Amino acid sequence: MTQRSPYFSAALYMLAYSISYAALWACIRHLSSDIHPLVLVFFRTFFGMVVILPILFKVKFPAFSSGLYPLYILRGIFNITSVIGAFFAVSLIPLADAVAFSYAAPIFAAVLAVFILKEKIGKHRILAISLAFIGVMILVRPGFQDLNAGILAALGAALCFAATLICVKILTRHDSATIVSLMAFIVGMPISFIAALFYWQWPSGDQWFYIILMGILAATAHICLAKALSKADLSAIMPIDFSRIIFAAILGITLFGDLLNIWTFLGGGIILASAAYTAHRERKTTIPLKGDFIK
Repeated sequence: MTQRSPYFSAALYMLAYSISYAALWACIRHLSSDIHPLVLVFFRTFFGMVVILPILFKVKFPAFSSGLYPLYILRGIFNITSVIGAFFAVSLIPLADAVAFSYAAPIFAAVLAVFILKEKIGKHRILAISLAFIGVMILVRPGFQDLNAGILAALGAALCFAATLICVKILTRHDSATIVSLMAFIVGMPISFIAALFYWQWPSGDQWFYIILMGILAATAHICLAKALSKADLSAIMPIDFSRIIFAAILGITLFGDLLNIWTFLGGGIILASAAYTAHRERKTTIPLKGDFIK
């Protein structure tokens, strides 16, 4: 019997991640007109934690002597900050635009890796980063549109998620993808709760349905992304992530009346292509490792 390639499984996980996140952001967009984004972040984190709570009884947590907990805490802080930025962005700009800006995260991570992980940067990385910068400029279009709060929140979220990616890259070399996903919720929940207290309000009526659905989708997306990144390198799965902008655009147009903007797809496509190119070059020049998704 032919054994299924790990890249095929990674592709399926990445597609599930893309669909889950597009649906999650649609829920945020629907609720954000009535509930403050910081409150939504807490409920997303709380119900996401509830969904994966059964895992607590099946997994073995890293020993304190492993020295990984400071990195888990740092990853959790970056992750929840990224989520907050993304929630604000989704409430202020079209869904497809928010997704397009998020594609800058892997390129930001490549830049951060040079300074934080002391990785070398060659001509191919410089080319990819330059292309990504062009893509961001197409999205921002300085001089043709205002640099509003939604764009700034989206860029900030991408930068924080880039830092998260570097942390996940290191952690998945030592622990399972499930543990890495679980710890993000454990660290993020108290942070999001304190932030939400300043704008607290209880959901009502059918809002609870979308609140709980947010948690389910968030947990699904977290696990699927970590699983995908632990099974394949970025060059194999990054193109699949582009489907996120397609799903988000469809939901934005049909549910919220967003306008179809060719600049969003052009800018997002260039950024995504630069990230995939970087990963492809790295796979050709290094020995691939599980979870080694950003160089």
